[in-house]
Amino acid sequence: MKVELFTPVAYYGDLDAYETWPLRPRWYKSEHGMQSMQFGFEQMEAAYEGGFDSLNLAEHHYTSQLTPVPHLFAAALGERLPDAQIAVNGTDLPLHNPIMVAEQYAMLDNLLGGRLRFALLRGTPNEYMTYGTNPWEAREKFEEGVELVIRALTEPEPFGWEGKYFRSRNIALFPQPVQKPHPRILLSANSVASARFAGRMRCDAGISFMAPEKCGEVVAAYREAAAEAGWAPTADNILYRQFAYIAETDEQAREDTADKWPQGKGLFATDNLDQLIAMATAGAALAGAPKGAPLDPSMAPKFGEPFLGSPETVLAQIREAERHIGMGRVEFAIVPPSNCLSHEQVIRCIKLIGRELIPALHADAPAAA
Repeated sequence: MKVELFTPVAYYGDLDAYETWPLRPRWYKSEHGMQSMQFGFEQMEAAYEGGFDSLNLAEHHYTSQLTPVPHLFAAALGERLPDAQIAVNGTDLPLHNPIMVAEQYAMLDNLLGGRLRFALLRGTPNEYMTYGTNPWEAREKFEEGVELVIRALTEPEPFGWEGKYFRSRNIALFPQPVQKPHPRILLSANSVASARFAGRMRCDAGISFMAPEKCGEVVAAYREAAAEAGWAPTADNILYRQFAYIAETDEQAREDTADKWPQGKGLFATDNLDQLIAMATAGAALAGAPKGAPLDPSMAPKFGEPFLGSPETVLAQIREAERHIGMGRVEFAIVPPSNCLSHEQVIRCIKLIGRELIPALHADAPAAA
């Protein structure tokens, strides 16, 4: 099994409320921000030295995660670590012009020498407030955007596009990506509909934070849609992301996270869901959505238990998740949204994974397709 690290490039500084969205610009201190970005590089470097198979970033706005434009951090990281596999997991596609997204990734794949993977995601409901995106249009707009990104990355001649949400008389990407037909693309599979779309588009499937025992239906939908599209995913096409914290003992792991995480803290905590829906509803109303129209239920958080404990405990948790999911890639999200862990704790956790978990997981026979 492959082991990947998701690093949010967390802001390590005094904030009045990490759970508030959006964060107040006046709270930002440049000395803390620059140090935090350096911490992000150090966490990625520790993961690379520890044998992680991919170093992953994501796009978030107005939060304590300092990657609203993750491509810039990924390009800089590629210069520091010229042999590392790097992924942007991912871009919140409904917020952007898909042609620009395709250009950014084509250029980044050249800068990284063909080491790029990326995800195209719908984003969380609060993200739609960033640029005034209508959440009631998000699914259709996202799916059209994915098709347009792939077409732009693979079409050898200029072409036009006349869709419901995007129109262009002339599209001609230059430069083209290094990897052919394009870098591997991951799409969310946190619902049956999104899993089927990932299978139909011949993309990797990413399952984030769901309880493993609840993942069987989406994995089956992904494989079924892939078969209908004429291909068969392997375990390597399935990534499972979960919050994680590993210490030398179960007791130490619980002590380090007690009363902080993941018990009800952070932007994505269950008790904050009403706030997220209210923000998204307000944004959609401004965009002309029907009053009282329900949000897409697949956008609601569905958190399972984190990987938490000693290396032995977490290895058993991963084996149990693999039994339900059949994934060939596990992605550790070590710093939660509320950023309660210190940089030193994160580094220790990464190094412990490298010493104790990665050799065991890399020694696995390939998971069943």
